[in-house]
Amino acid sequence: MAQKEQITSEKVGSVVLYVILAAVLIFLYVFTIEESNRKIRVPATELASMDFTVHNITETRLSANWDLSIRIPGDLPGYYICLQGDVQASLLYKNVTLAISTPQKYNDLKYYNPQILKLSANVTEEDICGLIGKDIINDVKERKEVKFGLQFSLTDCRKKSTGVMSYACNEATLRFEPDSESEMKATVFGKHPTCTSF
Repeated sequence: MAQKEQITSEKVGSVVLYVILAAVLIFLYVFTIEESNRKIRVPATELASMDFTVHNITETRLSANWDLSIRIPGDLPGYYICLQGDVQASLLYKNVTLAISTPQKYNDLKYYNPQILKLSANVTEEDICGLIGKDIINDVKERKEVKFGLQFSLTDCRKKSTGVMSYACNEATLRFEPDSESEMKATVFGKHPTCTSF
């Protein structure tokens, strides 16, 4: 009788051990998948607004300033980007960099809350000669519409990161306001571009 009870308790012990091992393996499998998904799918951001104000434009020179707002989704701060850090952006026209903002500090981002980061930069007497210059002049003066690309970087808080998380945005179409007093100011027209990490 005692031998049967010993065999039964050994069987129960073996079953319990197998169940625990199976649970640990399932947990490790799920954890590995979640971690690999986190590494692959970095949350996208969105360009919330962009204003481009032309102060002076000639055949060879451009003076302007641009202001933009980036919408940070709630699942980005903390795990991917630091709650305090730097943000810097580049304004592109046909893949040519027109301006780079100075690094600007951001702080007090909140976990699990969508937030807005604001940036601005100046294009001061930028040399726009050649075909690019002609295209910009045509866009601004004739078409009253211009398309810009945008890239920006944020302070990366992931382990083993390079310190910077970089994003590229779809081209933004900016349309100049029709009234004569502000005809040199353009704002985003249509769908706001999505920005993905690279």
